[in-house]
Amino acid sequence: MKESSILRTLLILGRISNLPTIWTNVAVGWFLSGGVWNIELLWILAGMSLLYLAGMTLNDAFDAGWDKENAPDRPIAAGHISVTAVWAVGSIQMIAGAALLFLFTGVQPFLIGGLILAILLYNWLHKRWAGSVIIMGICRSLVYLGAGSAVVTNTAGIEMPEPVYIVAFGVVLYIAGLTLAARSEHLKTPRGLPFGARIMLMIPVLFPLFGSRLLAPEPNPAKIALIVVGVFGVWSWLVIMLKALHEKVPKGIAFAIAGIAFYDASIVAFANWQAAVACLACFGLTLVAQRFIPAT
Repeated sequence: MKESSILRTLLILGRISNLPTIWTNVAVGWFLSGGVWNIELLWILAGMSLLYLAGMTLNDAFDAGWDKENAPDRPIAAGHISVTAVWAVGSIQMIAGAALLFLFTGVQPFLIGGLILAILLYNWLHKRWAGSVIIMGICRSLVYLGAGSAVVTNTAGIEMPEPVYIVAFGVVLYIAGLTLAARSEHLKTPRGLPFGARIMLMIPVLFPLFGSRLLAPEPNPAKIALIVVGVFGVWSWLVIMLKALHEKVPKGIAFAIAGIAFYDASIVAFANWQAAVACLACFGLTLVAQRFIPAT
């Protein structure tokens, strides 16, 4: 196999196009908790990125048998890489990611362990138990909480503010709805999106309101403008995403995943405007990358 082919296979296995959304999750947890731009943030980004890649890569290893029957275009089923090699790559990524977080960051160890456990449980159960969609949401929420916990560890007297927990819970429901929608992607006759999943996918429209709780309770023009722009922007993207889901499931899922970075921007804007700009850049980067590497 050519080196370029090997690289592309690894990028597809890791769903690399969606990686920027992990960076924005870290940004929300970090900056909403009072973090600043420093080297530790980069270590957290690196560690969480590797855990994400590990989870996505190992997903194909766990699903090798199912993909052979239902998704023959996936790398293992298509014969582009062996299942043994995928197990090895995913395991190395997970060990490396955990090591970076344990050694160079203040992320609470029990959250690192919880994230690894959630990743493995989801990959093992998602074809066996319908409720595993909640575990997928928990994986994302632990990225937010993990990044925020590093600030708590290193900043005396600071605890994660309420919006971090609220957003983390909201993301559990959003990702669960997204995962429910994704389950019809490989069906020959995809089912319509369940009503419950639609409600869960609309939750991010509330995120700007959660983020605004970081500011003084008194209304002011800047705060009101951020809320209005955030709610309108998120609502607009959700409408586009739901329309895409109705027309073509894979495209809708890709939009739903990319939208995570947009929602994160609408939250973190209340804590750090530079981070909000970076999140919007990640939103655009994800959409562009999805044109070259499949989102699912």
